[in-house]
Amino acid sequence: MHFAEGTVIAFVAGAAGKYYADERGWPWLTAVGAVVAVLLFVGTIAIVRSENRDARKARAAVDRAAEAGTAATHYCAACGEASSPGMPETRDHFTAKTDFPDGP
Repeated sequence: MHFAEGTVIAFVAGAAGKYYADERGWPWLTAVGAVVAVLLFVGTIAIVRSENRDARKARAAVDRAAEAGTAATHYCAACGEASSPGMPETRDHFTAKTDFPDGP
């Protein structure tokens, strides 16, 4: 979804540069719009790659937890492991009140 959004925004930035270059008579705005469009597209690709990398790490952590016999319900990005908030050895990874229905 982020790829589609980023592509549309990059296209709009490029089109806006071309539109305003023609409307105001400033031809350099076409180049500015093209540069902005390319930067937005590169940023979009970086975000999509980062999300895919994070998803792969989370899936691997859940698989490791399943092999160890743990019902993994949360992924801790700090330690790179998935666990359940009910496990005493992982309670320090969860700080939100919603993670502890019975209290910490």
